[in-house]
Amino acid sequence: MQGAKIERLTQGVEAGYRRRHGALKEHEGVHPVMTAHAAESTPAVPPMPERNPKALRAAIAQHAPQLLPDFDEHWKWAVADAYDISTVPAFMARWWGEYAVARDRELDAHMADLHHRAAESTDIAEAKALLEEASHIRHEVQRLEPGQ
Repeated sequence: MQGAKIERLTQGVEAGYRRRHGALKEHEGVHPVMTAHAAESTPAVPPMPERNPKALRAAIAQHAPQLLPDFDEHWKWAVADAYDISTVPAFMARWWGEYAVARDRELDAHMADLHHRAAESTDIAEAKALLEEASHIRHEVQRLEPGQ
């Protein structure tokens, strides 16, 4: 099950790459985003935690501690200080995606590169394509389930 979702995510990223740069060259191989084969040469991507704030915070603290200050600050003003648990689903959706990207160094670097290149681009069509690819990745990681 996990392999199929990872493969789908990889195919989506590769399709975006092909739209912008043409076909992948033989030396480029598969895009380095979350593939089972790429995991052999890179550190393993930690699994997604259970889908609740406490488990997500623990996973962030362990595997993506750079996100922790923003996570805690956002929790404080959006949920704790507001005394409003109705905001938890939106909070979880945002941070689920943030962690899903940050836990994979290669995917995180790829996303940063997409945003940087879009910001620097003088061609509106190119910038739009770069941001659409980043948006597609963010949409796909929202579909990840605990343990993936």
